[in-house]
Amino acid sequence: PGDNSYTVSLVALDAHSGKLRWHYQQVPHDVWGYDVASPPVLFDLERNGKRIPAVGQASKMGWFYVHDRNNGELLLKSAAFVPQQNMFAHATQEGVRIYPGVLGGVNWSPTAVDEGNGLAFVAAMHWPVRYTLHVTPANGNKPAIRYSALEPIDESRWGLVSAIDLTTGQIRWQHQTPDPLVGGVLATAGGLVFTGEGNGQLDAIDAASGKLLWQYQCNAGANAPPISYEIDGVQYVAIAAGGNQIFGFKQGDTLQVFALGK
Repeated sequence: PGDNSYTVSLVALDAHSGKLRWHYQQVPHDVWGYDVASPPVLFDLERNGKRIPAVGQASKMGWFYVHDRNNGELLLKSAAFVPQQNMFAHATQEGVRIYPGVLGGVNWSPTAVDEGNGLAFVAAMHWPVRYTLHVTPANGNKPAIRYSALEPIDESRWGLVSAIDLTTGQIRWQHQTPDPLVGGVLATAGGLVFTGEGNGQLDAIDAASGKLLWQYQCNAGANAPPISYEIDGVQYVAIAAGGNQIFGFKQGDTLQVFALGK
């Protein structure tokens, strides 16, 4: 009963004492599996001529939330970056078709932010689920049991890389992928956005336009956050190609590394 405080919440703790500083609950009394799965991202936000220390979180529900990280004040809630239908409907015995569902939206995938251009980049998925109410009949001294189930539906599903304007919350552009995205996004100072796909493709996308610029076929699902680093003046991008058994993506155990040309 009640809101179940701190579930489906972004929580800020004092690093020295461990005491609660603030929390923001996205869904009170969650029965849909909309837990806060994607790691928060820290950045500064320009607002009314002031520079505000902010924290952003890409939700399973398909909205990007931005807060003042000092006090938790909600500064921005983006436009939806995935299709939405029946998100807060109750389970029925016939089953209710819901999306985004328990898988997301954005699941584990980390977000990237380009502060200079005021953009956040999220890797998300469209994958409908069916929300069904079940009843196990009473048996002898055991009473009937009512429970619900959220099950992915075997129908059309895909991934979406979205660029979100941090001033307006509107979607600047979107790039669709054949499979749901569960890995992460990397944004570079050179204006590139990298993300991996379950089919093994590593994508480089133009950060300004959303145009696909380059792809490489890894030998397993590229379902990890890409990273970038520099050695002796050369910039590299690396991604772990390990696949994902839960989502049915080919598994592997390699680290793929690429040098960026000038």
